Amino acid sequence: MYSDLLKPIKIFLRCETPQAWIDEALRQKNLQQLLVDHCNCEWKAAATAGKVLRKYALDSESQLQLSYVFKPYEFFIFHFGVWTKELFDKWFFPNGLHNVSDSELKAAQTAMFLLRRYALDKDSGQSLLAWAKPYEEFVYHKDRDIEQFLARDVKKNELVANLQPNQHVAFAQDLIPPLIRLIKEEFHHFEQVLELMHARQIPYRNIRAGRYAKGMMSHVTTHEKDILRDKLIVGAYIEARSCERFAKLAPYLDAELNKFYISLLRSEARHFEDYLKLAQLVSTEDISERVAYFGEREAELIMAPDDEFHFHSGQPLVAQRER
Repeated sequence: MYSDLLKPIKIFLRCETPQAWIDEALRQKNLQQLLVDHCNCEWKAAATAGKVLRKYALDSESQLQLSYVFKPYEFFIFHFGVWTKELFDKWFFPNGLHNVSDSELKAAQTAMFLLRRYALDKDSGQSLLAWAKPYEEFVYHKDRDIEQFLARDVKKNELVANLQPNQHVAFAQDLIPPLIRLIKEEFHHFEQVLELMHARQIPYRNIRAGRYAKGMMSHVTTHEKDILRDKLIVGAYIEARSCERFAKLAPYLDAELNKFYISLLRSEARHFEDYLKLAQLVSTEDISERVAYFGEREAELIMAPDDEFHFHSGQPLVAQRER
């Protein structure tokens, strides 16, 4: 039973999601918005962890390798609506196809899969197959067809296992394993939500960020030595609130979404604990007071009126509920 997973989260959070938010989420127009915003939240969670790794934990070569993992998702998110062959080539093959690295090829393949599966209609998908033929011929020397080139089980844009720590940062090695695991899981969840949206004919789109994450980040200290500590604590609260809302929503949803949201609880529950452990690791002082401070700010954001509906929004305004 997932109630055991929620016990530490309920203790950690200073308030529960108000019923008014649940009622707002269950409105038909907002259920679609919820999935799209959830999809974007999974991407942002992965991107945030990636930024921490690049800035605080990895050497220069490993930073480059990690960037290849993010490239296809960044291309999909920022260019899924309007893109050209020229933009694709510039993004993935800046040095030309015949000077391409294996990492660049894997990134391009993942981007093609995402575009074909989630951004293009059937005719456009066929056009992509025809356009991608030269890449397939280059990679496979005509031994395999384009369907194999795009198949996920042939090649996968995986996180590299041999990322090297920045030797000038004492805690760098300790940051890498948990954040790599988190990134993998967030990308997996991102694609799972995309698949649910695809099956329900809900198109992906960018949604303007709500005030929640920005509000939390506004309280991060300006003292350089403690910035990472605060960012990790903020990450813990975002992950914990996500987990709490998955559990709150699940009983009201259809069987497929119910099962999916419950399946997310285990990893999301661990994520908040990982962030807290890392926050203490990088701090020279006990973080309890700082955790309590951010807990108060997080509860204020959740309970305050909010004029926009988001996965992490606060109390819906009466005017919004009546629209």
